Amino acid sequence: MKLPFAANPHERQLIPDGRFTGPMPWVMAIMLFLSLLAAAAALALAHSASLGSQSLSRQATVQLLENDPGARTSQQRQVASRLRNLPGVSDVTIVPESEARALLEPWLGDVAEDSDIPVPALIDVEFSVAPAPDRLSALRRELQRIAPSVRIDGNAQWLKPWFDLVSSMLWVAIAIVALLLFATAATVALAVRGALNTHKGTIEIVHMMGGTDLQVARLFQRRVALDALFGGALGLAAAVAVVLLLGERLAALEPGLLSGASVPLYGWPLLLLIPLAVTGLSMAMARWTVLSTLKKML
Repeated sequence: MKLPFAANPHERQLIPDGRFTGPMPWVMAIMLFLSLLAAAAALALAHSASLGSQSLSRQATVQLLENDPGARTSQQRQVASRLRNLPGVSDVTIVPESEARALLEPWLGDVAEDSDIPVPALIDVEFSVAPAPDRLSALRRELQRIAPSVRIDGNAQWLKPWFDLVSSMLWVAIAIVALLLFATAATVALAVRGALNTHKGTIEIVHMMGGTDLQVARLFQRRVALDALFGGALGLAAAVAVVLLLGERLAALEPGLLSGASVPLYGWPLLLLIPLAVTGLSMAMARWTVLSTLKKML
């Protein structure tokens, strides 16, 4: 089956392809490799932020700052019982004191294991929907009847800087993809201009024999399309290998904010469309460059 942009043998003699030995396909491969990595990073960050906003933002931590150990333990049980009976609360987990002390070890060291040092009693709460700050404030006032020293911290409050960072990195990745596409278009324009100068004599003969600018443009379109497809396939294969390798490394991490940073299923078709879009962009750029240059040359 012959591709619609494949050149005929006599056309290759007019303007040789050289697509496997010239620099053009390799430059295209590098450009597409970087574009695909940036696009994959943007998709992974967006997917990670979406997962985080859906799960972590629905969670909150209740702290009881009572100094008396007996009263603190009693208040912890009563507050947990009250939370389980509230509408909109899907899960309540009492955090053991040993785990609470383990959380302080990075800052206090072995001193955190000293039983004479009081640590807050912690309760993890998961809501059916992400709680608004007003709801957390109302819930704190209600629980103060049981434990006056109670505090409630929603995960969405301390996750906001993370989501802001992800959003900024997402826009940076999109900007990088756009810049690389612009650089690819500029590279195609420069390569076509150079080829036009190289084959200027051949083009003049084609015009003398009745050839049109559109026929010449199609020759360069086909040549650029083959270069772009070859470079796109090479860049895509390299980018997929790197993305899969990094995905395995991220999957090996402990559960956390980055453990879910992977390209979602809907992202792979989008990545596959990028080489095709670059091929179309390259052909359009080649056509425009040839027609605009020939108007000035002839």
